[in-house]
Amino acid sequence: MHKGIKYALIAASVGLVGYNSVYVKKLSDMKASEEKTFDAKAYAKDFLFKKLPSEKDKAVDISKLVADLKNNPRQAFAYSHAQNNGDIRFFMVQGQGEILKMDETNAYLKVPGISSEVVLATEYIIGNAARDGSGIISVDEFNTTMDMNTVSEEINKLIRAEVLPPFEAKAKPGNTVDFTGCIELNQTKPLPETLEVIPLILQTK
Repeated sequence: MHKGIKYALIAASVGLVGYNSVYVKKLSDMKASEEKTFDAKAYAKDFLFKKLPSEKDKAVDISKLVADLKNNPRQAFAYSHAQNNGDIRFFMVQGQGEILKMDETNAYLKVPGISSEVVLATEYIIGNAARDGSGIISVDEFNTTMDMNTVSEEINKLIRAEVLPPFEAKAKPGNTVDFTGCIELNQTKPLPETLEVIPLILQTK
């Protein structure tokens, strides 16, 4: 075969392979893909108002938790959840208490069988207790830690914006409140003097 023809055929063959290897994607499709970001607010709403209510019966009674923290801390922390293996652990608790007083930051409760002070946080709704206390949310659901942290922020915002206002509008000393919420405890100090509950579900009587 003539060398010129041979080289021409080789060049044509390489060009054909290269052409078939090129992946063409519409610019509009690329932009749509880039714009499709994680919706932390929608995730938080679904968690707080749809998933969580169906799981609230799994919350440990706060009186039982306190008794176990006094008598068998290892057993007590079996009820806890966290995204890592550190000393900080989170619990979803439920209980009923009489409102003793309220101020700008908390509602102070008298809960039968508990000598420790129990407070419902009404101002400083921060941290990861609301996100992690139930054990429903897993780190494996998220592509980035930023998405997961944003979920915490959005859940806390929803508690401040939608869970607490109806409670604060009608709650007063002497009322009884049924609560489901989350608490954060450190395994090195299992029973603090004050148990702060981040409220998730509240019903005032």
